[in-house]
Amino acid sequence: MSARYIGNKLFKHGTALLRQICKREAHSTTIANKVGASSQASSPPTQLQKQIVSKNYVLRNVGIQITQQARKLLVENAQKITNTFAADVRRRATQRILYGTSGPVLGLVGIAFASGTSILSKEEELEGVCWEIRECMSKVQWFFEDPKLRCEASLDDKVVTLNTFTFGKPIAKGANAAVYAAKIKSQKQVAANGHEDYPFAIKMMFNYDIQSNAIAILRGMYKETVPARMYYNSHGISDWEYEFLDRSRHLPPHPNIVNILTVFTDFVPELDECRELYPAALPKRIDPEGEGRNMSLFLLMKRYHQSLQEFTESTSLSTRTSILLLTQLLEGVSHMVSHNIAHRDLKSDNVLLDLSDPDSPLLVITDFGCCLSEKNHNLVVPYRNYDVDKGGNAALMAPEIICQKPGTFSVLNYTKSDLWAVGALAYEIFGAPNPFYVKGNLRLRNTNYEESALPDLPGNVPIAIKILIKNLLKRDPRDRLDAEMAATVCQLFLWAPSSWLNQQGKPPTSEEILDWLLSVTAKVLCEGRACVSSETRLGKSGHAGYAEYLLISSFLCRARLSIIKSALDWIYEHTRQDS
Repeated sequence: MSARYIGNKLFKHGTALLRQICKREAHSTTIANKVGASSQASSPPTQLQKQIVSKNYVLRNVGIQITQQARKLLVENAQKITNTFAADVRRRATQRILYGTSGPVLGLVGIAFASGTSILSKEEELEGVCWEIRECMSKVQWFFEDPKLRCEASLDDKVVTLNTFTFGKPIAKGANAAVYAAKIKSQKQVAANGHEDYPFAIKMMFNYDIQSNAIAILRGMYKETVPARMYYNSHGISDWEYEFLDRSRHLPPHPNIVNILTVFTDFVPELDECRELYPAALPKRIDPEGEGRNMSLFLLMKRYHQSLQEFTESTSLSTRTSILLLTQLLEGVSHMVSHNIAHRDLKSDNVLLDLSDPDSPLLVITDFGCCLSEKNHNLVVPYRNYDVDKGGNAALMAPEIICQKPGTFSVLNYTKSDLWAVGALAYEIFGAPNPFYVKGNLRLRNTNYEESALPDLPGNVPIAIKILIKNLLKRDPRDRLDAEMAATVCQLFLWAPSSWLNQQGKPPTSEEILDWLLSVTAKVLCEGRACVSSETRLGKSGHAGYAEYLLISSFLCRARLSIIKSALDWIYEHTRQDS
């Protein structure tokens, strides 16, 4: 009771003092206004005005100093409070103390001096260190980027067009676009084998029905530009027109999202093998039988080696490599969800790989043409009629989306729909047939499958990963982990001490988790930059692979004690149940 009494007294006196100061300020300001109004605007200030202004300044300064000193005493010198009342105050007022008004600060200073422990709990202090780790890693993460791609400086202050680049051979062709190897004309890249290197890829969208002007094309294909880093002012698009186009959310750069450097519009060119690959998409000035328009959208991006589909079909992956790929895929989905973006077309040929280190490939999610990214809603969309687009790839569409019927109060909830697609792709990543692609009686349909009918994963898949994949394929999205938690489970499986994952082991304390986070952060900061060189990227210097450092840094950019503890609890609970 003594702490409560002293605190109440100091709070009341502190609040009364500030109220009195404010009244004096208001009174002084009123007098100053009256005196100023009665004098001429051009005349110098009188002695009375100087005194009033000086007094007003001094009183305001006193109030500010009192508040600042109170905050300093509270944050730096406050000791811990042990009674129930103090714990309640700490829980409800910590946020207001750090960011709110001065009244609670003055009152709680008295409580802190009157008794025991710090106003911040131990867990809050440790979470503060995690915040510092996140801030640190978010600033250095993209220093690990391949220096060959740092072409922004060479493109600054230029109007980017097709004439800026030299085209190589076609890389891929889909239903809506073709991709060509490219390089900047002013730069001569030479690969390790001595031949000219094409480090970039240009994706040309097929345009059948959008009129040939830049603003109409960007408006019609804006979803493709969601992960783009920047626009270049091509063909006279003004700033206000770009602002008009800014109706879509922007996805910040991430190691597991395709690296699109810029987008621009231009006239469709006659490129190598265009008449054989996509004759219908060509304009009539190139092919008289073509149905395409004269202009289209072009995206400049990093060139990747293979799609996930090509890689899994041609290579036998180790268990560790498969887990690395699954973790990167989950990190990419977690990044999208955190920015209220749903891909809605995840499949193995929309996932690309950088195979500079075949044992540790860098995975990125690409092709955002079907994504949900409008700013006027988040990941829940009203579904009043069948005209609402559900996205692409019906075979890998989550049950809550494919089975939903339109209605007055019906919605499409995409919060965990991409996670379901990741669960299906995990079968391919671990070398098994995708159960929703297999032909014949073995194929499961996302509209009516039973969870018990999901086929077993290969025997080399760790039990925790098996349980995670089955969890992602739960029919009810409420039973699935969220994207951040699923990615954290995989990250812990890869990097956490083995004793933490032991079913018979003792769960780590908060201090032990923080020690581990600090050691991992130090390792990434000391060794990560060296991975940019070709030698370390090929794993020849004893360090982890380039993709692995990017994967760890992605985890550290969002690391929180509460998430790590929850992920460990989930692993303990489900692995013990299965055993």
